Amino acid sequence: MEDAVRELRAVTGIAKAHGVSWPTIMRKLLVTEQIVLVVDQRLVRRIGVDELRFRRVRFVLGTTGKMMRVEPRSIVFTDLDTGTILDIVDGRRGKAVTSWMSQRPDSWKRNIEFVAMGMSAEFRNSLPAARISLDHFHIIQRANQMITAVRRHRSHDTHGRRGKMTDPAYKYRKLLTCNIAMLSLQQTERLKEVLASDAQLGVVYAIKEHARELLKTRDRDAVATGWAKLEASVKATGMHEAKSLFRTFTAWKEELETFCLTRLTNARSEAANLTAKNIKGIGRGYVNHHS
Repeated sequence: MEDAVRELRAVTGIAKAHGVSWPTIMRKLLVTEQIVLVVDQRLVRRIGVDELRFRRVRFVLGTTGKMMRVEPRSIVFTDLDTGTILDIVDGRRGKAVTSWMSQRPDSWKRNIEFVAMGMSAEFRNSLPAARISLDHFHIIQRANQMITAVRRHRSHDTHGRRGKMTDPAYKYRKLLTCNIAMLSLQQTERLKEVLASDAQLGVVYAIKEHARELLKTRDRDAVATGWAKLEASVKATGMHEAKSLFRTFTAWKEELETFCLTRLTNARSEAANLTAKNIKGIGRGYVNHHS
């Protein structure tokens, strides 16, 4: 059992190492699973909810006779205190979350204090009455998407074409999405060159930095101050990309504040996703979550 817990190995490998049969190992694993991994018997206070694609896209023949694209996605529920995978369910919509939660007893759901997740309104509306922490990765990801959108349309407005390597904004486009504190002196000079070449890029980059500074705050007063700076910087520009970003942040303001105060992320859910894929890899014939 220690070998099975310590690292992901095929059951045949464990059986061979200990000189026993495959059924013997499986019987022991199933008994242990029933004792240890019964979700309703675990005390879970902080849970992570994340989406996982566990195999490649497939095309199947539908009932109407037309080919249909099927993306086999699942939702992983993780105990954020231990990193344990609580369950993996089929689906990617809020209905799958609602269905899984409805199977849990009320006493179990009352113990849930925090839920960490990404920007999924469907997931948010399907969760129990617990405080939701928005993973900061999605905040920075949205801010970087704003910068990329502005860079692209500025290239079309200025040059009437897509960016080329002769354009500083395109040549060093990756620097626009980096944390400036992590850049070298040479990279910082290149970034300054990019921002100096286009004032609008400089404006949206400053907005991204305000969002990053907001994520560093750890008390309500600091959050309020950081939010005010971000809001003022957005109102000072007329770019719709910046205003769209701020509308998204406003819709998730409470969850963003919860992250700042608790520093609760979905990192262990992401690690659990990797574990689920490793389990699939050693399964050799894994086709669903019950096999």
